[in-house]
Amino acid sequence: MLEVSSNEIIFESKNDIYIPYNLSLKNVTSQYLAYKIKSTKPELFSVKQSRGLISPHQSEIVEFSTTDRAKNLDSKHIVNQKFQIYVINVQDKKSIAEIDNLFQNQTGFNIRLCTSVLKEEFGKKITIYGTNLGSSHTSVLSNSRTESQTAMQSMIQPTSLTNQVQCVQKIKQIELQLAEEKRKREQIYNTIEISKLKKGSSLFKFILPFILGIVLSNVYQLSLNYFG
Repeated sequence: MLEVSSNEIIFESKNDIYIPYNLSLKNVTSQYLAYKIKSTKPELFSVKQSRGLISPHQSEIVEFSTTDRAKNLDSKHIVNQKFQIYVINVQDKKSIAEIDNLFQNQTGFNIRLCTSVLKEEFGKKITIYGTNLGSSHTSVLSNSRTESQTAMQSMIQPTSLTNQVQCVQKIKQIELQLAEEKRKREQIYNTIEISKLKKGSSLFKFILPFILGIVLSNVYQLSLNYFG
């Protein structure tokens, strides 16, 4: 059995630079395990220790990083890319050349990994996924060897959706806060407009008698001049 620390490779984005991600591969069997990692986009990703041999009950750290070609790309080109880990159990130690020949002659168990990008938004780190969200949380183990060979099982555990749910809830909360803030601004604006209207009405009530007095006085003077 091969225990993988995560079936999701998360690249944290800082200042438009993708930070390398380390993945732990642990051999929980009493035999040697040979592994080889392939990518569907080798021009975008680099894998340090892309192949090797893991001793019984030992672990291997694999570093996933982006190439120079990926530096200027939007995260949508980085997310949901696939990696495949091929695993074969062997009886004794093998060299790198022997491991390469081993995978040329037969195909091991296939463990699929998916990539995602972590960005900081609203003061918190949020995982940004592409359109194929479900594959980020699904462990797939396929046996492409002959039935006569010993079966192996994956011990990969699906990634929890808690962070994703919290992210959606946080966004909804922010939207509600923005809507409430807009409502308060509109309320303040309406209050100011009503206040202006009230002040204008009060001023008009004060000036109106004065204007009427002047008009009546002029009318009275005109009538005196006319009849006098």
